[in-house]
Amino acid sequence: MPDYNSHETVLKLLSTDQEPEVDNRAKVREVTHFTEKEDGQWEPDVVSNMSGRPRYTFDKCNPVIDSIAGEIEQADFGIKVRPAGGESTKDLAKLYSGIIRNIQSMSDAVNTVFNPAARQMTTAGFDAWRVTQEWGDSDSFDQDLFIRKISNPADRVWFDSGAELQNMSDARHAFVLHAVVKDEYMERWPDGKCSSVGDARDETVYYYKPDFVIIGEILYKKETTKELVLMSNNAVYEDDEKFQSVVDDLLANGIKEVRRRKSKSHIVFSRKFDNDGWLENEVETVFDYIPVIPVYANFKVSENKVIYRGAINTMMDSQRVYNYAQSRAIEEGALSPRGKYWMTREQAKLDKATLDTMNTNANPVQTYTHVEGHPPPFWQGGAQINAGLQQTAADMSGNIIESSGVFAANQGNAPQQSGVAIELQQNKGDNSTIKYFKSQEIAITHTARIIVNAIPKAYDTKRIVRIIGEDGSSKEETINDEIYDQEQGKMVALNDIRKGKYDVTCDVGPAFKSRQQETARAFLDAATIDPSLLEFGKDIWLSNQTAPGFDAMAERARKKLLENGEIPDDQMTDEEKERAQALIEQAQAEQEAAANQEPSVMDQAIVEQTQANTADVVSRANERNTKAALSQEKQDFEELKYARELDLKERKMIIDMLNTQAQTLKTIKDSMGVDTIVGEGNVDTYAEQVDAVGDTQEMIPDED
Repeated sequence: MPDYNSHETVLKLLSTDQEPEVDNRAKVREVTHFTEKEDGQWEPDVVSNMSGRPRYTFDKCNPVIDSIAGEIEQADFGIKVRPAGGESTKDLAKLYSGIIRNIQSMSDAVNTVFNPAARQMTTAGFDAWRVTQEWGDSDSFDQDLFIRKISNPADRVWFDSGAELQNMSDARHAFVLHAVVKDEYMERWPDGKCSSVGDARDETVYYYKPDFVIIGEILYKKETTKELVLMSNNAVYEDDEKFQSVVDDLLANGIKEVRRRKSKSHIVFSRKFDNDGWLENEVETVFDYIPVIPVYANFKVSENKVIYRGAINTMMDSQRVYNYAQSRAIEEGALSPRGKYWMTREQAKLDKATLDTMNTNANPVQTYTHVEGHPPPFWQGGAQINAGLQQTAADMSGNIIESSGVFAANQGNAPQQSGVAIELQQNKGDNSTIKYFKSQEIAITHTARIIVNAIPKAYDTKRIVRIIGEDGSSKEETINDEIYDQEQGKMVALNDIRKGKYDVTCDVGPAFKSRQQETARAFLDAATIDPSLLEFGKDIWLSNQTAPGFDAMAERARKKLLENGEIPDDQMTDEEKERAQALIEQAQAEQEAAANQEPSVMDQAIVEQTQANTADVVSRANERNTKAALSQEKQDFEELKYARELDLKERKMIIDMLNTQAQTLKTIKDSMGVDTIVGEGNVDTYAEQVDAVGDTQEMIPDED
């Protein structure tokens, strides 16, 4: 472990961390100047050689950045916290998620941190931000966590050269350099010598800049050892003052210690310095990870070296050649003579006035003076532009598109094609740009992990915090509170965020505004299949409409659903739960009052009349039911009777047929005297069948 208390050691560490990054950061600066600086898309040597000649920039790279970064800016990187052990619960995990969204809101992280970093990462391959602990406001005694942008991280952020993970979570330390104007420096550190630390750059491209003193801040981990205690209810505690204060209560509830083990962890410290010495004492932070988060594009480790690049790196040469070819084509076209009519001076002598205005007059005929022996005036066109330059420009334009992976459909200017063809082009472009979304997701997830681990330390006392839901709604919650539980007869913790362990995930999807529109459409589609959804979920559908007035309508619909008891308890806010309980108590009170109240003469008469009407209705209903039953029995009897008649007719037909066959056989036998063809056995068989059918018919009872 380096000696972080030695100023000399820290300066050597800074130089050691900068050295392997010199080429990476030089490329980041070059790409940044390429896209932002005037004449940045021209090589310096070419600029000097083309002095006084046409030199233009036809930027095809920044639209690619706008396309990729614009998609990232429209996406929603939703952080979700999940229980991961100890005394963690789903409710506390939901509370953590709400606190993180509030931290993002207070920091305006999406607009001032995440989106600018995504654009710079897409452009040059690298950007960074940090998490800080600050006072909530000037009048507050509570500190909050904030997400802050780091300006110019290519010059100011340097990580431990031994770290290899894309989020740099394995870094033992990191440096953040700060540019401080001299008067502020002297005010804050009057004993300092205004000696700047090195930023590892050899040249600059801007001449007019403020005069700064570059100071350094090192954030480094110190290893600590803590003793963990596993209890019989599977809860894990750290053996500290807090655990000692509750161990007796745990034993009283039958919760015993199972085993112990020592665990090593880290605490991050911070200290500022300049090139001459320390400016401040070290400060203990609430973090266990280095709270500086990089965002890399196309991140790789090659030959034990971290490398990365943005989307523009592969397009720079094509863009430079394109600018040169187009500028040369314009130059040749501008310097070449125009096409003109050619004639002798004698031919133009008498018609000079009209010839001088050929491009403006409306004369139907142009005359000239014929000179014997000379041809009539003739047209000769100007010089042709170099076709090779035009072909080069076209080739470079195609190269830029192929290198970027962003096609016309992704930029919204696809030619006339079918919807399927456009979608295929968009998918092809999305496959090339999804890696930039992944880079942003990795960085935001690590940011949330840093915050989750720091929250128990930063929010370690009873206080009221604002919680923001996924839909942007906010409410206030009291955390780290204790209330008296009458059933248990003791104080119990309420929203104690110091309990348990949690991990985080990041879901990338459409921004909330887009999801609102999708929800509204999907809701109506589902309601066409099941119309009851529109009635029971009317408040949700109305709340996802963005037109003015729908919020008020959603509140009215939800109030009605609440009064009807159609909103589940786990979907109610605390205020709605109180309202629902009040409605229940009111209904119970009204029922009790009605039961205890003596009915008036009029009420008694109404009751008696109602009872009489009810008895009459019941009597009529019974009569209708009886008639219906008799009618059904009669119908069943008629159907049975019809079936029996049909069966008898069929049996009679069979008997007649068998008698006819038997008689026919007997006639043949008598006339021919041939027993070999029709024997006595055949005749007897038919006769037996006739008798069997007849016996069966006699067994059927008569209709009466």
